[in-house]
Amino acid sequence: MYPIARISLVVLTIVIGGVWSRAQAVDSVVGSWRLISWTEEETETKTVNAVFGNEPIGVLTYTSDGRMSLFLANPKRKPPAAPKASDAEAADLYRTMITYGGSYSIDGNKVTHKVEFSWNQAWTGTAQQRFIELKGDQLTIRTPPLISALSGKEIVATLVWERIK
Repeated sequence: MYPIARISLVVLTIVIGGVWSRAQAVDSVVGSWRLISWTEEETETKTVNAVFGNEPIGVLTYTSDGRMSLFLANPKRKPPAAPKASDAEAADLYRTMITYGGSYSIDGNKVTHKVEFSWNQAWTGTAQQRFIELKGDQLTIRTPPLISALSGKEIVATLVWERIK
């Protein structure tokens, strides 16, 4: 075989292998996930807090066409006294949930959520990078250090999800 043909074949094999690996990574997270735990570790003090308690509520969905949505809530959320929440009730409801959605991409152990809508307008239009680890039907997502929208402190969040079957 000619040297140029060999080099071309090797390059093609590497490119196809890389595309195949990315496709497999994307396929492995496709589906819906139930939140099992959510902790935030303060980067300064190393204090670990169980956000929304030991049994937070949450669903994360990744679709095969590159879309995602996330909803997290405190299981102790209280409904407003009337159909229209008072200002105090509305503020409490806002502080006891997180939700956003948009598109996503995966590169190795990194997933990037491209936020198109969010409960916190400051996140809309941003790219939120996360680190993922998948073991069977358990997905662990960690954030890089960031300022918590709930505590205002720099933290690293760890969310553990279980595939919904």
